[in-house]
Amino acid sequence: MSLRSFTETLITRETMQSHTEFFKPTGTLVLPVSKVGSTAAGAGASSVPKFFYAEVKPRAKPAKPVSVDIDDLVAEFQSKSSANAKAMSKGRKWVAETFYKDRPNLAQLRLKKGWSQLELAKRASTSQSYVARLEQGKIDPQMSTVRRVAEALGISIEVFAEALLLETKP
Repeated sequence: MSLRSFTETLITRETMQSHTEFFKPTGTLVLPVSKVGSTAAGAGASSVPKFFYAEVKPRAKPAKPVSVDIDDLVAEFQSKSSANAKAMSKGRKWVAETFYKDRPNLAQLRLKKGWSQLELAKRASTSQSYVARLEQGKIDPQMSTVRRVAEALGISIEVFAEALLLETKP
């Protein structure tokens, strides 16, 4: 591409004004050439042509919605006020009475207290994921863990063992 055709295709001021906010003039560029096209270096004319250019900035993409873990969402809701925490506890108790009343398993024992898995885990000095696996019957807990969880729930080890056996039935 010749220098002449290059300068003829550059963005002009009028074109710049018709574009959106993504094309903003940033200044003037001076080409250090002695002759461009028919520019004459005579009476008051500059031998160095000036033209405007645009710095194109890509459109900012809107932030994609980020997935939120339900446990984080519930924890945030509960932390906003004690009324929210009480409402969640009441809801958990309702779930225990409504859906687990005929099945005294570990989830029902926990939900009767109005506790989340995380709350039970904190009280029993274990992790939420461990409580989840325990409730699903995917692990055989050590006796020390059985004792801590039973104490946290305020139940005997025998009641805990019966609830655990319900989780492991096929």
